[in-house]
Amino acid sequence: MNINVSGVNQTKNTENNNVKQGQNAGGRVQVSAPQTAMPSKEAGIALLQRLNTGDVFTGKITNITQNQITLLLSNSSTVTATLADALSFNIGDLASFAIKDNSGEQIVLKSVNTENLKNLMNDRSVQNAIKNAGLSVNDTTVSLVHNLMKQNMPIDANTLNRYIRLLDSVPNATPEDVVLMSKMGIPVTEENVNALHDYYDFRDGISGKAADMASGAAQITAELAAESPEEAAQFIRDFTSSFGAELGSVENMGAAMDKETLESLSGQLKDMAGIPPEEVEIPENLQEGEKAALKPADNAQQEPKLTAFQEQVKELADKVKDGSISAKEFLNGLSALMDKPEIEKSALSKMLSGDEFGKTLENMVRQEMFLKPEDINKDSLKRLYAKIINDSNNIAQKFGGDPKMAPIVQNAAQTANDVHFLNDASHFMSFVQIPIKMSGQNAHGDLYVYTNKRNRGEARDELKALLHLDMDNLGPMDIFVALKSNNVTTNFKVANDEILDYIESHMDELTAALNRKGYNVTNVVEVSSKDYSFKTSVIEEELPPTQIKRFTFDVRA
Repeated sequence: MNINVSGVNQTKNTENNNVKQGQNAGGRVQVSAPQTAMPSKEAGIALLQRLNTGDVFTGKITNITQNQITLLLSNSSTVTATLADALSFNIGDLASFAIKDNSGEQIVLKSVNTENLKNLMNDRSVQNAIKNAGLSVNDTTVSLVHNLMKQNMPIDANTLNRYIRLLDSVPNATPEDVVLMSKMGIPVTEENVNALHDYYDFRDGISGKAADMASGAAQITAELAAESPEEAAQFIRDFTSSFGAELGSVENMGAAMDKETLESLSGQLKDMAGIPPEEVEIPENLQEGEKAALKPADNAQQEPKLTAFQEQVKELADKVKDGSISAKEFLNGLSALMDKPEIEKSALSKMLSGDEFGKTLENMVRQEMFLKPEDINKDSLKRLYAKIINDSNNIAQKFGGDPKMAPIVQNAAQTANDVHFLNDASHFMSFVQIPIKMSGQNAHGDLYVYTNKRNRGEARDELKALLHLDMDNLGPMDIFVALKSNNVTTNFKVANDEILDYIESHMDELTAALNRKGYNVTNVVEVSSKDYSFKTSVIEEELPPTQIKRFTFDVRA
C-alpha cells in the first residue's frame, strides 16, 4: 500500500537537523526533538524530506477521514497523507512506513507493516513488555520482540535492553539479524552482519565478490591507462601477483571464453601495436571469377615487415585467438607490453575499457577463487578459504594506501570477512559455500552444502545442498538436493518453459545414473522467478520460526 504525503512542495529547510538517518537505504530512522519553531505540520514535512528512499519511520495515527490519514511523529510534528486503504487502520495505531520515493516535489510512502507486525505494534502485552524495559514503542523495538518470540527467546527487560545495545553498536544490523546471529552463536559485528546480508539471497558471498573485484580492477586499469599506460601496466602486475598459486587445474581462455570474444580481443591487441589486418580468407566454394576479385592485385604493395615489438604482440594475440593461454598469462604478457613507447595509446585505452578485457579479468579472478567440481574435497576447500584470506591480505598490503584502489581493497576485505563468517557459522551448522568452475564457456555456479549440527550426538542422516548455476545457454538455475539414506530428492527451478522442457527431456538420464549408484530418485522441475535463499533454505531449516498467534507471557518478568 502506498501513501502520498500532501503539502510537500514547500521550500526545504536546509538547516533542519532533527533526523538521524539510517546507515543505508532501508535503515532505521530515529527522530529527535525539533530544533526549530516550525508549525507542527511543516516540521513533519521537513522531516520526511530529509529521509532517503528506503528509510523507515513510525508514527501514531491521530485522525482518519475517508482516505486521509494523519500521523503524529515522535518529534511531535504531524503529517497528513493519502492512503488507499486508510480505513484498515485505527486511530491510535502505531504504524511504520518506508520512503518509496522522495523527489523533493512529492513523497510517496509505503506501509511496511505485515498484518502480524501491525497487530504486534498495537498489542497491549507487547507494548507493556517494551515499556517495562524502559524503551519506546516503535518499529525497531516491536520487530525485536517479534523476532525474539519467533525463536522462543525471552522478552524480559534485560534481554530487550541487551539487544537494543547490540543494535546501537552495529548500525547496519536489523532486529532479525541480531536475534538470528545470537541464536547461532555468531558474534554480532559490522563485518559479520555484512557477511550475513551477503548470504541472505545466495547472490553475493565469495562468488559475488569475485565478480565485483574483477569489475573494479577493470575500471581502475582503464582509468590509469587513460593517463599513464606505465601505471596501468604496473597495476596489472601488482594485481595478478597478489594472488597465490592456483588450486587444482587452470583453464585456458579457450575453455572459459567464447570464440567471438577471443577473436575480438586478439584484434584489439593487434590494433594496439599498429599491426595491419590479416589477408581475407577466400572461401573454397566461390567461383574462379569471385576468387580472383578477392585476391590482391599483382602490383599491390607487399605486406610490411613487422617490427620486433609487433612480433611480440602478434605472438600474444595469436595465443589469445586460439585460446591456448590462461587469463593470468595473458594479463602478465599484456602488462609487459603496455609500457613500451611503440604502443598506440588510443587503441590501448579502447581495449582496456572494452567488455572483452573485463571478461578476461573476471575469468582470471575465478581461476583464483573457484574450484572445479572434480577438485572439491575437504582439504581443497580448507586451502581455498585460506588462499582467499591470504590473497585478500596481499591486496590490502599492496593497494591499501591508495584512495583510487579503495573499491578492490574494500571488496577483498569483505571477501575475507565472508570466509570468517562461514567459519563461525560452521560451529552451528555444517555449511559451506563452494564457488565452482563448470566445464564449458562462461559457466559457473555456487554449491552450498549444509547439515544440522544441533544434535551433535546423533547421526547426521540427512544432507542438503543447493546448487546455483549461471550459464550462457540455460541461464540462471537453482537445484535443491536432499539426501537421506539412499533417497535423493531434487527440485530444479528454471527461468522459463523452454528450459523446463529441455531439463525434463534429459531427466531420465540423471535418474538412471543415480539409480545405477543405488539411489531412489524423486525429481521436480518447475519454472520459478523466486530463488532459494540462505534465510529460508538454511537458517529457517535450522531455526524454524514459531508461529505467533497469541501471547501468554508474563510482562513483569
